[in-house]
Amino acid sequence: MAMNPKQKLIALATLVFLFISIIVGGLTAISVSSKKSADGRMNYYVDSNANLTLASIDDNTPITFAQIEAAMFSLDVLKNEAKLMLNFELFGALNARNNNGSKPLQDTYSQSPYNINLTIGTQFFSFPANRPLISQPVTLIIGGEVNKYPFDTLYIGYVMYGSYALPGQVSQPLKINLIQDGLPTGYQVSYSAILDDDTDTEITAIGSITRTATIRTISVFFAFLMWGLAFSCAIYTASVYVFEKKAEPPILGFHIALLFAMPAVRNAMPLAPPVGCLIDQMVLVWVMMILACCVLALFMKLIFQTADGGFKKLVTVA
Repeated sequence: MAMNPKQKLIALATLVFLFISIIVGGLTAISVSSKKSADGRMNYYVDSNANLTLASIDDNTPITFAQIEAAMFSLDVLKNEAKLMLNFELFGALNARNNNGSKPLQDTYSQSPYNINLTIGTQFFSFPANRPLISQPVTLIIGGEVNKYPFDTLYIGYVMYGSYALPGQVSQPLKINLIQDGLPTGYQVSYSAILDDDTDTEITAIGSITRTATIRTISVFFAFLMWGLAFSCAIYTASVYVFEKKAEPPILGFHIALLFAMPAVRNAMPLAPPVGCLIDQMVLVWVMMILACCVLALFMKLIFQTADGGFKKLVTVA
């Protein structure tokens, strides 16, 4: 049974809507799966040793250890780099204030009568005796699959250990309490720390990094927006053929402008990685293909209109 133009348009719109629903359903499934895997794992402030954290509150603690705060302040996915700021605090015999034979040169930073050496990931720090332990930046490599933006999960990991000794004497392992914190803009980080032995002198630090709910929501909104624009253009182009309307050059110009604007709309997504990730495979590529087909269809309609008008003029003249 043949369909009238209105039924054809409804059928075409239904098919396009179902196609978009499949894409959106896939995005939603990934989002739900990512959220479930992240539930209960968000730890924004973690210490490696609760006993040493309690000891740090006591001004007269007899325990000799260093407390290091590793605060993440920058995360650059394009460069695969995470930057941390290390802040040092010394307790027990390590602190010059607790040593009768040593006098601190200043009060802003901790100072020790011992030589202190620290290894953090691939970077090594050496602090001479009686010199302040000034805060130090550290750059770490980010691991993980960024191509699943905005539902990607990244991570950082590093080992921290150290030693201390009086000048000219044999070094001994340094007991460390590592405090991890910091939430770079647009990301949420779940920290964890593992003590490799009972002496608290070697720590494996791990940070699991995901996008915030706001970033994910805005990215999905942009995806819906792009699909909506493509859907509208496809319906309009189909209407031109189904209802045998004329193709208007200004409308064709709008479609062309929209086609070349799609990459810019995609890049407006917050903290988006380079083109080629999941959001491009499920949105950008298909949207540009639909818009390109619409532009070609309108071009063909306009060409036939021009050719038909020219032919009629020739017939009239003849």
